[in-house]
Amino acid sequence: MRPAPGEPQFQAGQAFSAWLIAAVVALSGQVVLLAATGYTNTDPDQRPIWLDAVLLLPLWFSLLACVVVISRRWGTGRLPDDYGLRFRVFDLLGIPIGIVTQAALIPALYWVLHVSSDEVNGSARSLTDRAKHPAEVVLLVLMVVVGAPIIEELFFRGLLMRSIQARWNDGLALVVSAVFFALVHFEPILIPGLIVFGLISGTCAQRTGRLGMSIFAHAAFNGTAVLMLLHN
Repeated sequence: MRPAPGEPQFQAGQAFSAWLIAAVVALSGQVVLLAATGYTNTDPDQRPIWLDAVLLLPLWFSLLACVVVISRRWGTGRLPDDYGLRFRVFDLLGIPIGIVTQAALIPALYWVLHVSSDEVNGSARSLTDRAKHPAEVVLLVLMVVVGAPIIEELFFRGLLMRSIQARWNDGLALVVSAVFFALVHFEPILIPGLIVFGLISGTCAQRTGRLGMSIFAHAAFNGTAVLMLLHN
């Protein structure tokens, strides 16, 4: 086991268990919400944007609760210390990193893989196409550019990656967290691109020792995709 003076005592098994618990809670919550709103048998592409936002809340709150509980039980109880949830001006460099990754690197990757942009952007386009009014666009941005980057970076590059690198090594932590991040989006065609982004985001977190740059990169990555789809 890798010596890790000063590292939190949480382990990778706890991180994976946290994801499983959050996924079960989220699925249960989504079933209840769909039934309560009368959209149980409605095709996802026909649901209103506000409902998609509401359906994300059980997962986000569950992941956040798991992160906080693990920090208090096996860490210091302080998210900045346990997960690197800090921001510095230098972290704004993550914005151009995210933009270039989404606008240039990912298209190049799928060009090499002979996968068309229509195939890659299918699910994302179905979401942006439903944002027809300014309020819906704002809600979409809050979901994809604000909420998702914070929650996902806190879990994947905070809890999961740090729990692995504290016990084994940084390279293994980087790869495992990136692959898991890609797989749990449950979009097979997006897996290569999400792994690449996970590696880039994880590198930002490892090199800086905090999540600020990776959160900005994630926000810019998602935001660039939203802008590209809204204007096409």
